[in-house]
Amino acid sequence: MPIPEANSRLAALRSGQVDWNRGCRPADGIASLKSAGFTITTGSYPHVWPWFFNIGAANSPFKDVRVRQALNYCIDREGLVSLLNGTAGALGRLAQGQRSRFRKPGQPLQFDPAKGKALLAEAGYTPAKPLSFKAMISNSGSGQMLPLPMNEFLQQNLKEDCGVNVGFDVVEWQVLLTAARATPDSPSLQGAMALNISSPSSDAGNHGALFFIRQFFRRTDSNFEQWKDDEFEDALKTIAEATDPKVISAAYRKAHERLVDNPPWLYIVHDLNPRAMSPKVRGFLSPQSWFVDLTLVSVQ
Repeated sequence: MPIPEANSRLAALRSGQVDWNRGCRPADGIASLKSAGFTITTGSYPHVWPWFFNIGAANSPFKDVRVRQALNYCIDREGLVSLLNGTAGALGRLAQGQRSRFRKPGQPLQFDPAKGKALLAEAGYTPAKPLSFKAMISNSGSGQMLPLPMNEFLQQNLKEDCGVNVGFDVVEWQVLLTAARATPDSPSLQGAMALNISSPSSDAGNHGALFFIRQFFRRTDSNFEQWKDDEFEDALKTIAEATDPKVISAAYRKAHERLVDNPPWLYIVHDLNPRAMSPKVRGFLSPQSWFVDLTLVSVQ
């Protein structure tokens, strides 16, 4: 039963109209659902919630890697997780279950506004000349979690902690997906220098190629940012051609390091895939995957 509005979905669950709520939003309803006997499940799975930097636009501030690094230091991921009542993870490019495969990058993702402001100043952005840009976001959408309150949190966070001014162009989800296929200076972007599109991170090789190699600059492909990094592409070539597991693992680590040290995205949080279900639902196991085994589930 498609119910677009989050509070209406919770009401349907509480009234018995539905037994299962996929993506338990808003998060502030979780405590009351638990106290009423409903089951709430969460689990790490490969789903990252970022902003895509528009690096290729003619006047983009994100051509400077210091600006991209700065914003990754400026955002308060833990604060955003608190806003979501623990239904997201404050990590970087990869979810918790994937990160054990990778060495820490040279630029670890952490909340460090002082370092962020220092990098912005090096790039020429100061209180007298603040960084200002527009991001295109959606009002809802598949995997978008709670895009309006989450982006409003980030807007306030960036302003208060690093003096960055962010405006929003709020569009329908399909309009935003179409924008991700546009060229960097396309009129359809309406001057947006970032897009907030939730994305899979299930395979560092395949999805790394899909989103980040220069071959996919074309309008119909997925490297919206027009990001390019020779070390990253060399690492992906090794992953594709090597047969020694140790060589492949080292190449995966190098690819991950380049994605963080030379970031094409603002890495924000990972969705923990909350689900709420009535006490009648039995046997569900939250997978670390997009795919759910419904053969285990029954309604009693």
